[in-house]
Amino acid sequence: MYERTSPPGDDAGAEPLIAVCATEEAAKNLERASSARGRYASWEEHPLQGAGGRTALLVDGEVVHLVLLGDVDAEPRDPIAVAVHADRHVAQQRTTEESHRTGDSEYHTVSLPVGWRAET
Repeated sequence: MYERTSPPGDDAGAEPLIAVCATEEAAKNLERASSARGRYASWEEHPLQGAGGRTALLVDGEVVHLVLLGDVDAEPRDPIAVAVHADRHVAQQRTTEESHRTGDSEYHTVSLPVGWRAET
């Protein structure tokens, strides 16, 4: 999930990553909490790649590996999620492939647990 303080469409506002959710219900709950604080939350769904035949939902605390585009050390942070992987090594390979394919060096792999929330 991402959250911004300026209205959608206002290019002045960054959208930092604020949460990693496993369900749409969790995302909608966070969206309501953001709205109550006068902020705008949005989310993107990314299938968990490399999970094989897994049918069980992810649970809080399970670590996933996100491929992000954007300077993760800049302030304000404004990453874009590209993919979510079950295996960190595979996520890092994807990061390298995207960097080579696009010529953009701002692809990064970040490992976060499901249920992670940024400090707000």
